[in-house]
Amino acid sequence: MAGELASLAQAFFAATPELSLQALGSGVHVPSLDLAPYGVPVTHLLAEHNAELARQYLTLNQLAFGGIGVPRWVLSDLYLMPGAIGLLRCPARLLKAPARERLLLADEESAIGAACYVAPSLTPGLFVGVSLFSFLPGRGASAWVKLLTLRMVRAKRLRGVTQWDNPAVRVHSRLGPMRLVGRVPGGHDYDERTFVYETDLSNEARVARSMVRGDAPAAPAVRIPVTDLLSLGTLLDRAERGARLELVPPGQDDGHVLVRELPEG
Repeated sequence: MAGELASLAQAFFAATPELSLQALGSGVHVPSLDLAPYGVPVTHLLAEHNAELARQYLTLNQLAFGGIGVPRWVLSDLYLMPGAIGLLRCPARLLKAPARERLLLADEESAIGAACYVAPSLTPGLFVGVSLFSFLPGRGASAWVKLLTLRMVRAKRLRGVTQWDNPAVRVHSRLGPMRLVGRVPGGHDYDERTFVYETDLSNEARVARSMVRGDAPAAPAVRIPVTDLLSLGTLLDRAERGARLELVPPGQDDGHVLVRELPEG
């Protein structure tokens, strides 16, 4: 329930009171945003007047994703103009060393600790996961900045792209089961191990259970090695033909993905 998620969110910020939730985007979209997702206040910063913060985001995005980090024009045209980036900001001393070294900030200067961007789509309520990163170790910041950003943009469903062997699968599954959709439209840099998933955010009680890893699977999960790309590709073929397959939280375990098949209908 929203009340349970609000309590969990309050506990998260209480554990690290130096964190604050902010958003960076075009001012035209402010009326469309929920600036108190699960009761957490959001400070919206106009991208038109916060070029230095945008540069900091660009630097951290490129550090996190290397060769497929976002180019500057994509940040402007396809992130900041059509939507808003959710940010967890904190004193720079809380960041992992590589991020601190790249940003060259003093201990108490404000830094982006974690960030999430989801893009609006043509389907109402459906957003597309584009970028998620965190340089805040051991706090669960990735899952929280993702969930709060999705709530901020009023998403009902999320479609995302990830890799079977990506540790981020465990983060994505914090929001609930990841229904397998199929292959990435148009391909991907890591095409052979990449897939599209969808998360339904409408059941807030289930999201709350998943956030605390309390959502036990209703049916046993099959364990498939993340290196067994033939079997995993077959799953995607079946999903594209209509089979109801999902990754069960925590999604990954000891080099395997946890897959459950649901009955049709």
